[in-house]
Amino acid sequence: MSNKILIIDGYNMIHRCRFQWGGGLAKGDNQIVYNFFRVLKSTIAEFSPDIVYFPLDGVPQARLDQDTSYKANRKIDESDPEVVAYWEYFRSQKRKIISLLKRDYPVRVVFHPNQECDDLVNYIIKYIHTSDDIVIVSSDTDFIQILNEFPGRVKLYNPISKKYRQNTPYDYVAWKAMVGDKADNIAGVKGIGKKTAEKILTKEGALDERLESDKFREPYEKSYNLIKFIDLKSEESNIIISSSDLDMSNIESEFEIMQFNSMLKENYISSYEEEFLKLER
Repeated sequence: MSNKILIIDGYNMIHRCRFQWGGGLAKGDNQIVYNFFRVLKSTIAEFSPDIVYFPLDGVPQARLDQDTSYKANRKIDESDPEVVAYWEYFRSQKRKIISLLKRDYPVRVVFHPNQECDDLVNYIIKYIHTSDDIVIVSSDTDFIQILNEFPGRVKLYNPISKKYRQNTPYDYVAWKAMVGDKADNIAGVKGIGKKTAEKILTKEGALDERLESDKFREPYEKSYNLIKFIDLKSEESNIIISSSDLDMSNIESEFEIMQFNSMLKENYISSYEEEFLKLER
């Protein structure tokens, strides 16, 4: 009998919790923590999984070795004290969230110091849960390449649109290698837009023809290697998976300290416990 596996893109969810539901940045010493643990509970209730994974990002060393400008556009402007203060505020709450997850929740937090979350998700699907039904929760379109590789068995849910993303009839990595990825500072191939890339991949022989040109092939292959998920089979000894038994005593104590009063109401906290008790550690 197969298990229902839920894989939550860890930092993707935490970053979404930076914002209040009515719009604008979350405020207050623990507002992001509050948002996160409410969203975590509602996400688990929505999908009713047997096992939950929460993979995190390490340093993307392999990709930085290929291209030192990879994700270089995400650097913080350290000349602005307000920006520096905000991101330290965010990081402190992120550390608290991860610490509480590891200590008090039956959620499998996955980490490799030199690999990214995306590659860990690929590893979980490819080597740990080879025959289970899996839902990935993330707004990151890079996971479409997993739909390409495991059609039918894996679903990708976009928590922003509240819809499942559709698989593509072509190699998504090849498509994105042509159009690039501004979020990760990947240029792609100059002059190739989304529609042109799709036409190239859906016309027989068109990609091979393009690859005959160095002007096309070199940026294409560089981008392809940065976007394609890394097979971590040889790195599995360095993958850390942390989990704990549910400890509602600790959780309620932390919620009291952080003054999460609405979450401590009897009806809510009992339903909260019920959702996490269903999970396999």
